Amino acid sequence: MNYDITLTELSPTTACHLSVRTSPHDIAASVGGGLQQLYDFATAAEVAPSGPPQLAYPDPVTEGDLELDLYLPISGEVTGQAPVDVVGLAGGPAARTVHHGAYDKIPAAYEAVFRWIHEHGHTPSGPPRELYLTGPDEERNPDHYVTEVVVPLLRR
Repeated sequence: MNYDITLTELSPTTACHLSVRTSPHDIAASVGGGLQQLYDFATAAEVAPSGPPQLAYPDPVTEGDLELDLYLPISGEVTGQAPVDVVGLAGGPAARTVHHGAYDKIPAAYEAVFRWIHEHGHTPSGPPRELYLTGPDEERNPDHYVTEVVVPLLRR
């Protein structure tokens, strides 16, 4: 797949957040369950989602268990309630691309973004994130999933 990489500016965002530890085998169930917890939290707190759900990999991906950060941008102010907390996601420059298709093919999008970052002399400033624009809740066919991959960058 050919990926168009663009430089964009992320807006600061308030989000409810949940950390999840999972194995590569259980990632889909862990992400799905974690995002449901975030939506349930937002509903109970009477705040509306203000953007697509997101996933970040705070640590390098290895062969063992993964630590994942799940985010649901929200409008309004609310206090977290364990295990969900409320955080601010920083704004700033980012490299981005859009992946069309199944989640197991998304590593190619990451490779393209990090290659572009290296070729253009940028430096990542935080963990990469996936923004789920169209997923299994809206589309049964994984070939029609749409995921934005963003990597925050240091401002030059």
